Amino acid sequence: MAITIEAIREAKQQAKTLEKPIKLSVGDGIRLNISKSSAVFQLRYRIKEAGKNKERTLTLDKLTARTDVTLTKALNKALDDAETAKALVKQGIDPTKEKHIAKNQSIEKQSLTLNDYFLLWVKRISTATQWSDKHYTDMSSKFKIHISPVIGELPLDRISRQHIGNVLENVADKPATYKKVRSLLNMILEDAVIANKIDVNPTPRKSIGAVTKYAAKKLPAVTSLPLLQNIIAGINTINITPTIRVAALLQAQTVLRSQTIIKAKWDEFDLTNQLWRIPRVKGRIKLSDADKYGDHFNVPLSDETTKLLMQWRDSLRWQQSDYLFPSNSKSGHITVEALTKVYKIRLKLDSHCAHGWRSSFSTLAHDAIDEHGKGLFRTDVIERCLDHVVGNAVQYALNGGQKEVY
Repeated sequence: MAITIEAIREAKQQAKTLEKPIKLSVGDGIRLNISKSSAVFQLRYRIKEAGKNKERTLTLDKLTARTDVTLTKALNKALDDAETAKALVKQGIDPTKEKHIAKNQSIEKQSLTLNDYFLLWVKRISTATQWSDKHYTDMSSKFKIHISPVIGELPLDRISRQHIGNVLENVADKPATYKKVRSLLNMILEDAVIANKIDVNPTPRKSIGAVTKYAAKKLPAVTSLPLLQNIIAGINTINITPTIRVAALLQAQTVLRSQTIIKAKWDEFDLTNQLWRIPRVKGRIKLSDADKYGDHFNVPLSDETTKLLMQWRDSLRWQQSDYLFPSNSKSGHITVEALTKVYKIRLKLDSHCAHGWRSSFSTLAHDAIDEHGKGLFRTDVIERCLDHVVGNAVQYALNGGQKEVY
């Protein structure tokens, strides 16, 4: 009997009347098993097992066709699936057992969450590669803090690039953390591909915009005291880590370069005498002035700054770091970009940046006059406060209401 929509309808009616399935032959060992409520393609085949030929029935696809066109497509697919199954039989592989294995694996994949797989992965990898305790703790905390709350309960095979993007978006303003989290996700999911738990690793191979490169440009110095006070208030209230907050406040109160701030060490501070003695090392304080001014650049600390640092020191007693602002980066301290993003990302300021405190200080100090119109501060004193060689080009760049971001 030819397989047609009408023939299928008649077979269903017969199955309902007889209360048993009706089988229509498709050919090549394939048949359509029709009950009163459904119709499925089946393949009958023989395979040798334990030295004996045994007959098996493999269920192919369920038939849902309602038109001649969709029926033709369903028949062609059933023929293709049957040929694939027959090829397995020729290799001595039972397609029915393979189907059961695939089904079980699919169920396992759906029930295996990212949290589950991470526990298996970190235990195996940390042992195989002999991770240090510090590295194990670092990797585990990165997963627990940044990944697990967002996608940890998702089945492994349901995680998409969009899900990965949601995780990375949360750390987009922390370049070092972003890089570590993306690397950790990539390692876990690449391992899952190798273990046949997922087909594709959805982790993007490149950064998706976490680190913004800011073009150098000149900004007018902010000289409005109320506006500067508002910026300070913003630093105290925006959602940033305590480490970045204290670093940003210290820079605002001392108007020192970002490199000097991020590399600050506790042994440089004498909080009892309210003094910060910064060694003249490359990248922090100008080396050319050592013969004239000594091996250290001395910064008197205000009462407010001293109180800030004392409170910060007390909060960090559990940390074993020489740096005021430690991090898990290779350098051991926070980055310049972290300070930059306080203004660009968190405060969304186009008129002020981390280095802008120096420009504001220079302009306000040079413009300050007494009631007789005489300058309150000597130019050489102002420039020494900024660690400038008196009369150099930077002096004029800052004291003109303009600066270059660097």
